[in-house]
Amino acid sequence: MRMKYLIALIIALAFASAVISCGNGNDKNEQQTQDSAMSPLELLNKKIEENPKADSLYQQRAELLLSMGETEKALSDVRQALQLNPEKTDYHILLGDVYLAMGNIESCKKSLIKAFEMDPGNPEPSLKLAELNLFLEDYEKVFLYSNNAIEIDKYNAKAYFIKGFALLEQKDTAKAIVNLQKSTENDPEYYDAFIMLGHVFDVKNDPIAGNYLKTAVRIRPTSAEARYNYGLWLQEQQLIEEALLQYDALLVIEPKNKNAWYNIGYINLVDLQNYNTAIDKFTKSIECDPTYAEAWYNRGLAYEELKQYSNARENYAQALKLKHNYENAIIALNRIEGK
Repeated sequence: MRMKYLIALIIALAFASAVISCGNGNDKNEQQTQDSAMSPLELLNKKIEENPKADSLYQQRAELLLSMGETEKALSDVRQALQLNPEKTDYHILLGDVYLAMGNIESCKKSLIKAFEMDPGNPEPSLKLAELNLFLEDYEKVFLYSNNAIEIDKYNAKAYFIKGFALLEQKDTAKAIVNLQKSTENDPEYYDAFIMLGHVFDVKNDPIAGNYLKTAVRIRPTSAEARYNYGLWLQEQQLIEEALLQYDALLVIEPKNKNAWYNIGYINLVDLQNYNTAIDKFTKSIECDPTYAEAWYNRGLAYEELKQYSNARENYAQALKLKHNYENAIIALNRIEGK
């Protein structure tokens, strides 16, 4: 399974509580009804209009706008928050998040370093700088800042996770495992660490991988990623019924997941020899992604097993069209030539 993927920088959303106006009970209820009908952005706009000097409201709106991809507007709001309260470390961190979303790495770095210098006892700027340098593959600085966060808070699960991620990138699996396990010890709900440990031990063919992946499902039962990873591990262990349960649960969460449909089809083709069912599942996978060459090829195999050679030929040909020089498809077409 693929081990390297870009770490996501998490931006927390903090919405203000509903405004309750002064007056009698009927006025309050009416105001609450009006506010509840507003979107979070409309509500923040209203609050800022009523309290234009409240720096925290600009911060909250900047976070919301950033989550919506409105980076220019978010930048304007965080600058306004900083103008009102330039000593607030969180605002400099948020400014760094906005700059990162805009692709302005240097400005992001400057904002985070300023936060780091302003508040040396706060682990958050160190964690953000460690994440940024992980993205930049500057591992010396990753370790510098993550270790600094650990010095401030020796139970900081995220700092150990970032170190573990960096060590994996440097191919130091043994030390990576130690740090990732410290991350889960300090935070038994650290989903990303359990997922990564599952991947690491899966590559090592260690059955403990299943425990980590199962725990990830427990932590986030509605995560398509968790369900797929655990289902695939179960499938690789030939725990077919359990794997199918995970894929079925995944499809409730994400009905158009082409890989789940494909894997169910593959199980029916190879393990259960239910060829008609396999055809149905591969068809659903192809409906999700008509360019999925492997699904076309395997549907061809199912048709071939049913001796429906014309259908098999069409599927193999389509797989070959989608994936140039697809060796398996070429062999299959030669195999059924004349049938």
